[in-house]
Amino acid sequence: MSHSEHTKIANYYPAVVRSTPRSGYYIEYYVFDPATDLMMRKFVQIKRLLKRFRSNRERALEAQRICDEINAKLRGGWSPLHQQEDARLYTPLSVLKEKFIEAKKAEGCRPTTVTQYSSVVGLWLRWCEDNGHAGLYSSTYLHSHAVRFMDDEMTKGNRHKSYNNTLKVMRSFWQWSLEHCYCKENPFVGFKTLKKEPKIRILVPAEERKRVSEWYAATRPAMNIVCHLVYSSAIRPAEIRFIQLKHIHLDRHYIEIPEENAKNHKMRVACLTPELVSLMSEHISSDRQPNHYLFGGNVDLLPDVKPIGPSYFQKSWERMRNATGLPKEMQLYSLRDTGITDLIHAGVDQLTVRHHVDHSSLAIQDIYTDHYDPTVSSVIWEMAPKF
Repeated sequence: MSHSEHTKIANYYPAVVRSTPRSGYYIEYYVFDPATDLMMRKFVQIKRLLKRFRSNRERALEAQRICDEINAKLRGGWSPLHQQEDARLYTPLSVLKEKFIEAKKAEGCRPTTVTQYSSVVGLWLRWCEDNGHAGLYSSTYLHSHAVRFMDDEMTKGNRHKSYNNTLKVMRSFWQWSLEHCYCKENPFVGFKTLKKEPKIRILVPAEERKRVSEWYAATRPAMNIVCHLVYSSAIRPAEIRFIQLKHIHLDRHYIEIPEENAKNHKMRVACLTPELVSLMSEHISSDRQPNHYLFGGNVDLLPDVKPIGPSYFQKSWERMRNATGLPKEMQLYSLRDTGITDLIHAGVDQLTVRHHVDHSSLAIQDIYTDHYDPTVSSVIWEMAPKF
């Protein structure tokens, strides 16, 4: 077959692996350039990419695998003309995850954020392994693969929050990959987020709060403090985990929430009530180590060098709720909503409440106070003006 006949049929010469003592392994192929009517030589330098392999045999096998991927793309009609080829485009998916997590740590992301990224991307990698995609490279993972992954996420029956969070993390992961030349498009672009479901939390009236307090006082006193911190100081459970003794100022009646621990990434102070100061004084009376966490990972949740695990508070609340017969809609976070509502009912102005609970606006505050309140009927019965 003549040169011109071959270019008309295939428009390329297949990629082959080559190596030299000086340059190491590289991949060479030719593609037809209609502008010049010539076959243009292209090559991909992969020496640096292969450094992670110990033996020459392993490097040769990986080089051939990359070569096969390029040929598969060429057969599909892809052309590299006017596009810069880079060895990063052939980074294995597992290595790409490691580089992404390292970058997020270097950027100074909070440990909880890094953990979330690692967890979601890790689940996606396991899905790739189970579905035969583990051998793909960063540039050969396509939108069609992403569609199948998100379809499976939907069939799991995940609530909108879980589905949307997975989509958000995967978009971020691939956007970072795109910006750092590991791929040429973000395969997770084009998906729609699911419509948010209404919150299922309801307020916790005083009678039920008393039951909660009594149950924890008898079984797990430290959790009683956690409940008070959520209700009275409006500190989120995830923020409570990382409170250290150096953040607590009982004499000035507040706890400092550093920006790296705060949900909104800005430092604030959370006010303490006399009842909370008394409970916390007893809890930390025997510990004066400033770097110890208020709730340590031990049986009694006493201050310790390591914080309590991320799921402990929620699981403890569920055990208490089952034991006391509280409805499922009364969640630990419901105490925060209840505390906000009770402050407003007590006559504290909205602006003061907003600063106390760390809301970005009064509109956001309205969301957290828009819950069913079982005391409304009695309040109206007692206080409504006559006709």
